[in-house]
Amino acid sequence: MRIERPRSHRATAPVPPPRGAVGGPGVRSRTTAAPEQAELAAPATRLTGAPHAHPAPDPYNGVPFATDTEEIIAGYATQLPHADVRQLAHAVDDRTAITIEYVATTGSRTVRTISGLDLDPPYLYAWCHLRDAERVFTLSRIHGVMPPA
Repeated sequence: MRIERPRSHRATAPVPPPRGAVGGPGVRSRTTAAPEQAELAAPATRLTGAPHAHPAPDPYNGVPFATDTEEIIAGYATQLPHADVRQLAHAVDDRTAITIEYVATTGSRTVRTISGLDLDPPYLYAWCHLRDAERVFTLSRIHGVMPPA
């Protein structure tokens, strides 16, 4: 394996000094004097009189979480819309069966009906009906939730 660094692009000639750097006729110099007190008062007044900004909305547009389980799942299953988070949390809390769309580490998508859910973030332990065995699902890889088939 061969790794090459990209060639750096350099100027072929030295960069000339900016115009007006050397004093001469018609050259304006930049002033670095401190602004007057009156110049600072106007923006300060506008800022203090401005309405307070609201905190950034959460990813679910301000919809509060009904349970702690919902909040935990939402934190890890970032691909899921709020309705799916709520449905999955309900299945975890009630230990009922649910069908999920899951993306494996290989990138292949599969639909699984699971039951006996046990949440241990960032994982979900469940009985997989397709494999007829207990499986571990990573919450961030769950991309869809639907009622059991």
